[in-house]
Amino acid sequence: LFESSEMKFFNPERDLPDREPDRIFMAIDEAFGGGDFVSAPVCYQWDDSFYVMDVVFDKGDKKITRPLVADMILKHNVQAAQFEETKTTTEYREWIENKLKEKGYRCNSYGKPTPGNTGKRNRIFDKAPEIREMYFLQNEFRSKPYQKFIQNLYSFKMEGKVKNDDAP
Repeated sequence: LFESSEMKFFNPERDLPDREPDRIFMAIDEAFGGGDFVSAPVCYQWDDSFYVMDVVFDKGDKKITRPLVADMILKHNVQAAQFEETKTTTEYREWIENKLKEKGYRCNSYGKPTPGNTGKRNRIFDKAPEIREMYFLQNEFRSKPYQKFIQNLYSFKMEGKVKNDDAP
């Protein structure tokens, strides 16, 4: 569904607007084992353009991933964080909110339940055009988690078995 030839890439040293971003936000897909990754891209928005500047992409348990997400929020001064949330995952978000509060940082974080009427593959397919319009770091600027995130994005397919669908 996602091929490098259809994606947009940027060099952070030369391709970003020469002003503060209009908005800095994250979307967090938590994971609680089973080989899933926590996927939390950090997006900077200028006008109608979105740049994925950094990412948490890790399959550790919550004792590892919650601090990673909290640190990423602080590192980038994230203003809003949307957590994919169910009744059983609320604690994940609340832990991060408390950690940020301890550090004196305010972030508008909220949980958003996944729609129960459409499958994850269909939601990804529906959002694929918007994902292809986002700008991703060029290879030489990617951290190891960012590179894994991109590989996971490229490996997603609509047909057949998919090992992980966390990045899209």
